[in-house]
Amino acid sequence: MKFLVCGKGGSGKSTISVLMARAFQRMGKRVLLVDADESNLGLHRLAGSPSAETLLETMGGKAGLQARKQAVFPSPACPAFYETAFTWEDIPERCVPAADGIRLLKIGKIKTFGEGCACPMGGVLRPFLDHFQTGPDDCMIVDMAAGVEHFGRSVDAHGDRIIGIIDPSFESFKLARILRKLSAGAGTPIAFVLNKADARMREAIGRFIDPALIWAELREHDDLFLAGLEGRPIVFEAAEIDELCRRLESADVAS
Repeated sequence: MKFLVCGKGGSGKSTISVLMARAFQRMGKRVLLVDADESNLGLHRLAGSPSAETLLETMGGKAGLQARKQAVFPSPACPAFYETAFTWEDIPERCVPAADGIRLLKIGKIKTFGEGCACPMGGVLRPFLDHFQTGPDDCMIVDMAAGVEHFGRSVDAHGDRIIGIIDPSFESFKLARILRKLSAGAGTPIAFVLNKADARMREAIGRFIDPALIWAELREHDDLFLAGLEGRPIVFEAAEIDELCRRLESADVAS
């Protein structure tokens, strides 16, 4: 199972990604949490994981990736994620530190002024998703970059389901409608999660998307707010997200 968590910046993508990872872990899944947002600096903190080398860095950074694409024979020191099928065990160990049994992988980060765009991160993520072979008990949760640029790169065609996060804002409501259209173009089914949900939000979002696409509503929790504010690991268990993950597993088995 490969779940791509999408939404606008600040919608709660990272928080819900970690909650989903914990929920699937409690269900007995082997979980890989992927940080695919080049500007996100806090996912590893919320997951309780040490910071680690990014996948792009193991490939020699942007320069190394470009040289690799131009090489006739790929270097044996750098797995050819964009060329051949691979499994969990093929990911360099130094890239996937454990956080209470969950593995966290960072694709790449913008670290210096003037280093260029984030396109190489997308260039690594798309084939990574395409060639990663999941076992029956494997679950990958990808915290995608904010917005919709990754749809333009055709990344989202390589997930099993998109999870759209909607916070209580008009901008997020409009983006939900766009996500629905883009997911259809990608051929990837979508389900939505209302974050900080209440009755007013539920009524308002109905004008933008089909309520049947809303698979979970996460109300506001002080514990989650404080973890995000202070950069602490999320140890909170949300029954709403547990139920979402059980439904996702059932849908995956049925398909």
